[in-house]
Amino acid sequence: MKGLQTTRLHEVAFLSNTIIRSPLYLSNIEARLFALALGCLHQKEDSLEFSVHFNDVTTSSRNGGSQYTVLHEARARLTQPLITHDKSKGKRRSDAIPLFTIITLDEGTSLVTGQFNPILKEYLLGLAGKFTTVELESLLTLKSAHSQRLFWILRSYHNQTWQEPISFEQLREWLFGENSDIYPLWNDFNRYVLKPALLEFQAIGWAVDVTVEKRGRRTDTLLFKMTNTQGSAETPELSKSKKALTLGEITEFRELLAAKYKELPALYDRLRLDFELKEYQAREVVNNISDLTAYRLVTKVLYEVRLALSDRKPLKSLAAYTLSQLKAVLPVYQPLGEAVGNPAEPASQGKATKSPQQQQLEEARLRLQFVQQEAPATLFSEQDKAARTAELEAEIAALTKQLEQR
Repeated sequence: MKGLQTTRLHEVAFLSNTIIRSPLYLSNIEARLFALALGCLHQKEDSLEFSVHFNDVTTSSRNGGSQYTVLHEARARLTQPLITHDKSKGKRRSDAIPLFTIITLDEGTSLVTGQFNPILKEYLLGLAGKFTTVELESLLTLKSAHSQRLFWILRSYHNQTWQEPISFEQLREWLFGENSDIYPLWNDFNRYVLKPALLEFQAIGWAVDVTVEKRGRRTDTLLFKMTNTQGSAETPELSKSKKALTLGEITEFRELLAAKYKELPALYDRLRLDFELKEYQAREVVNNISDLTAYRLVTKVLYEVRLALSDRKPLKSLAAYTLSQLKAVLPVYQPLGEAVGNPAEPASQGKATKSPQQQQLEEARLRLQFVQQEAPATLFSEQDKAARTAELEAEIAALTKQLEQR
């Protein structure tokens, strides 16, 4: 992804409940593109534009012309009008508004770029009141479009006192569009949509209890109770460690990482965004990097995982595969919550013979290589990248001069 002008992704996606609770049928590719596009928006910025790489949308399962074809099909639906409904004094009102004004597919750069419809700006930016936030990592972990849409819907209702039932027909309309004949029978809907989605929710730390209310023999309404279960089955210490951090806590954690080693925050972001590790798993990895040797081992593993993906190696779970490879090479690997105090393996004899200036020079060169060649395009802005490059080049020049004068 070197040199690609993709938009930096944000930790949390925001969306108005008006859009969430509107008929919006999406395929798996369309749902992922929609989620990534939302991740490119920031509530404190004014831009409705987005730019993502083909591979981020199709998760590298396709390439070349095949990628372009499926994205072309996704674009066709995403540029169709979104139908919103309202009532005033018993009178119905229905608006048909396209979600995007433009979606461009560039096979030369392998980029999907576009812009949300400015008419919908009040439902996307500067939100106040009736809106929902979802961790982008959780959203992108869900593989099914039905699961993503249902997750948005349930989260839009979720609170400690939520007791509002949703009619079965209303839920179907939101998921599949108006006048849809997809899964009209409860048994089919429950088997092919609801149960698979609830299993996916459970995997990302959300348990959902469903109460079915019938009218005669016909399913009438559904009452959902959604509970965050991250770490609930673990010991109290491990449960606390695995609990998802707030944005403020993530900011503090990244500052601690930067104080320990300059490139750890970038690596932490890369593990989450590029390799799909859960937030606490990414924390586990970076907390186990105690020196430059461990850092280099980790970056080498990530490079090899990328090679495996480019060779179309079948991976059931990118995150699980990546984590297993990392655990195999880290000198000391402790999951969060385990007793601390095990020392890292001693440095190699080769490293011990190097002078402090030589070690600093090696680290600076490695950081420069990471910034210029290995960092994903969404990690640094062009301004940040230029500033970091200049700082590292100056550090390398000063260290080189010191060594030459010895």
